[in-house]
Amino acid sequence: MLILLTRDSVAAGDDADAPHAETVTLPDGLDTPTALTALGLPRPRLPLIGGGRATWVVRGADGTPLAVLAQQWAQPRPLPAGHGPLDRLAGADGTVRLHVEYRRQLDPDTEYERLLG
Repeated sequence: MLILLTRDSVAAGDDADAPHAETVTLPDGLDTPTALTALGLPRPRLPLIGGGRATWVVRGADGTPLAVLAQQWAQPRPLPAGHGPLDRLAGADGTVRLHVEYRRQLDPDTEYERLLG
């Protein structure tokens, strides 16, 4: 499956390449958490934030939150919409579009609970 991945900038100096778009190919049929890990989320794909704490939300093309990532977590934590094969989110052209939203140093557990609500 073809994935177009974009992410928010984390600082003014990071804006030059925004929206940090890249295209990645993964095998079809991967479930969403496995696909996010295969994409290198949260590490090594996302920038390291000073202090070792950062929270991110992965969203589908329609803005639906799929998972919460944290610099301090080894694995993504899927939200209800983030279960099942990732390729089900492909658009008419067959591309899965994902955006990683930077939530600064918000507590990832609190952010996860907020998005569950």
